[in-house]
Amino acid sequence: MSKYARTKTSLLINPRFQWTLIGYTSAIALVILLAVYGLFSFGFHEFSIMGQQAGLPADHIYFQFIKMQELTFVRVLVALALVVGTILLVGGLIVSHKIAGPIYRMQREFLSMQDREPVELRPIQFRKGDFFPELAESYNALAEKMKR
Repeated sequence: MSKYARTKTSLLINPRFQWTLIGYTSAIALVILLAVYGLFSFGFHEFSIMGQQAGLPADHIYFQFIKMQELTFVRVLVALALVVGTILLVGGLIVSHKIAGPIYRMQREFLSMQDREPVELRPIQFRKGDFFPELAESYNALAEKMKR
Protein backbone atom coordinates (compact mmCIF):
# COMPACT_ATOMS: atom_id res chain seq x y z
CA MET A 1 0.00 0.00 0.00
CA SER A 2 1.25 3.54 0.72
CA LYS A 3 4.50 4.23 2.50
CA TYR A 4 2.48 6.53 4.77
CA ALA A 5 0.46 4.31 7.04
CA ARG A 6 -2.28 6.20 8.76
CA THR A 7 -5.33 5.74 10.90
CA LYS A 8 -8.72 7.36 10.34
CA THR A 9 -8.16 9.87 13.14
CA SER A 10 -4.61 10.84 12.21
CA LEU A 11 -4.05 14.39 11.05
CA LEU A 12 -0.69 13.33 9.65
CA ILE A 13 -1.36 11.83 6.24
CA ASN A 14 2.01 12.73 4.74
CA PRO A 15 4.20 13.73 7.70
CA ARG A 16 7.16 14.91 5.62
CA PHE A 17 5.04 17.33 3.60
CA GLN A 18 2.94 18.45 6.53
CA TRP A 19 5.83 19.10 8.93
CA THR A 20 7.74 20.88 6.14
CA LEU A 21 4.78 23.17 5.49
CA ILE A 22 4.39 23.89 9.22
CA GLY A 23 8.16 24.42 9.49
CA TYR A 24 8.21 26.99 6.69
CA THR A 25 5.29 28.95 8.09
CA SER A 26 6.78 28.80 11.58
CA ALA A 27 10.14 30.01 10.29
CA ILE A 28 8.45 32.98 8.61
CA ALA A 29 6.56 33.79 11.81
CA LEU A 30 9.80 33.52 13.82
CA VAL A 31 11.59 35.92 11.47
CA ILE A 32 8.72 38.40 11.81
CA LEU A 33 8.68 38.13 15.61
CA LEU A 34 12.47 38.53 15.78
CA ALA A 35 12.27 41.59 13.51
CA VAL A 36 9.61 43.14 15.76
CA TYR A 37 11.74 42.37 18.82
CA GLY A 38 14.81 43.88 17.18
CA LEU A 39 12.99 47.04 16.16
CA PHE A 40 11.47 47.59 19.58
CA SER A 41 14.77 46.83 21.34
CA PHE A 42 16.43 49.39 19.11
CA GLY A 43 13.73 51.90 20.07
CA PHE A 44 14.18 51.27 23.79
CA HIS A 45 17.94 51.64 23.35
CA GLU A 46 17.41 54.96 21.55
CA PHE A 47 15.22 56.19 24.44
CA SER A 48 18.01 55.29 26.87
CA ILE A 49 20.54 57.22 24.78
CA MET A 50 18.20 60.21 24.74
CA GLY A 51 18.03 60.09 28.54
CA GLN A 52 21.82 59.92 28.80
CA GLN A 53 22.20 62.82 26.37
CA ALA A 54 19.74 64.82 28.47
CA GLY A 55 22.10 64.35 31.40
CA LEU A 56 19.79 62.21 33.50
CA PRO A 57 21.53 60.19 36.21
CA ALA A 58 21.69 56.40 35.69
CA ASP A 59 19.25 55.78 38.56
CA HIS A 60 16.67 58.26 37.27
CA ILE A 61 13.05 57.04 37.10
CA TYR A 62 13.11 57.61 33.34
CA PHE A 63 15.53 54.69 32.88
CA GLN A 64 13.55 52.53 35.29
CA PHE A 65 10.42 53.26 33.26
CA ILE A 66 12.16 52.30 30.01
CA LYS A 67 13.39 49.02 31.54
CA MET A 68 9.90 48.28 32.88
CA GLN A 69 8.36 48.94 29.46
CA GLU A 70 10.96 46.79 27.75
CA LEU A 71 10.31 43.92 30.16
CA THR A 72 6.55 44.23 29.60
CA PHE A 73 7.11 44.22 25.84
CA VAL A 74 9.24 41.05 26.03
CA ARG A 75 6.57 39.30 28.11
CA VAL A 76 3.85 40.27 25.64
CA LEU A 77 6.01 39.18 22.72
CA VAL A 78 6.70 35.78 24.33
CA ALA A 79 2.97 35.30 24.96
CA LEU A 80 2.26 36.33 21.38
CA ALA A 81 4.88 33.87 20.11
CA LEU A 82 3.20 31.06 22.07
CA VAL A 83 -0.24 31.95 20.71
CA VAL A 84 1.06 32.29 17.14
CA GLY A 85 2.99 29.03 17.46
CA THR A 86 -0.12 27.20 18.65
CA ILE A 87 -2.23 28.66 15.86
CA LEU A 88 0.41 27.76 13.27
CA LEU A 89 0.68 24.21 14.56
CA VAL A 90 -3.05 23.52 14.72
CA GLY A 91 -3.89 25.50 11.58
CA GLY A 92 -0.96 23.99 9.70
CA LEU A 93 -2.07 20.48 10.60
CA ILE A 94 -5.63 21.19 9.50
CA VAL A 95 -4.73 22.91 6.21
CA SER A 96 -1.99 20.45 5.31
CA HIS A 97 -4.40 17.60 6.08
CA LYS A 98 -6.85 19.02 3.56
CA ILE A 99 -4.06 19.22 0.97
CA ALA A 100 -2.42 15.86 1.65
CA GLY A 101 -5.74 14.00 1.95
CA PRO A 102 -6.76 14.25 -1.72
CA ILE A 103 -3.26 13.30 -2.86
CA TYR A 104 -3.32 10.31 -0.50
CA ARG A 105 -6.75 9.31 -1.83
CA MET A 106 -5.56 9.49 -5.45
CA GLN A 107 -2.42 7.53 -4.59
CA ARG A 108 -4.50 4.81 -2.91
CA GLU A 109 -6.73 4.58 -5.98
CA PHE A 110 -3.75 4.29 -8.35
CA LEU A 111 -2.18 1.60 -6.18
CA SER A 112 -5.43 -0.37 -6.04
CA MET A 113 -5.69 -0.19 -9.86
CA GLN A 114 -2.43 -2.11 -10.08
CA ASP A 115 -4.15 -5.06 -8.38
CA ARG A 116 -7.23 -5.09 -10.64
CA GLU A 117 -7.37 -7.00 -13.91
CA PRO A 118 -8.49 -5.54 -16.20
CA VAL A 119 -7.62 -2.07 -14.98
CA GLU A 120 -10.79 -0.13 -14.41
CA LEU A 121 -11.25 3.41 -13.26
CA ARG A 122 -13.80 3.72 -10.49
CA PRO A 123 -15.25 7.07 -9.41
CA ILE A 124 -13.66 8.59 -6.32
CA GLN A 125 -14.75 11.20 -3.82
CA PHE A 126 -12.81 13.52 -1.56
CA ARG A 127 -13.98 14.58 1.86
CA LYS A 128 -16.01 17.73 2.22
CA GLY A 129 -13.66 20.68 2.66
CA ASP A 130 -10.65 19.03 1.00
CA PHE A 131 -8.64 21.13 -1.40
CA PHE A 132 -8.45 20.29 -5.09
CA PRO A 133 -11.98 18.91 -5.62
CA GLU A 134 -11.39 19.52 -9.33
CA LEU A 135 -8.85 16.69 -9.23
CA ALA A 136 -11.56 14.18 -8.30
CA GLU A 137 -13.91 15.71 -10.87
CA SER A 138 -11.30 15.35 -13.65
CA TYR A 139 -10.50 11.79 -12.61
CA ASN A 140 -14.20 10.88 -12.48
CA ALA A 141 -14.76 12.40 -15.94
CA LEU A 142 -11.92 10.26 -17.28
CA ALA A 143 -13.36 7.18 -15.53
CA GLU A 144 -16.76 7.85 -17.11
CA LYS A 145 -15.20 8.31 -20.56
CA MET A 146 -13.17 5.08 -20.21
CA LYS A 147 -16.35 3.18 -19.28
CA ARG A 148 -17.98 4.06 -22.60
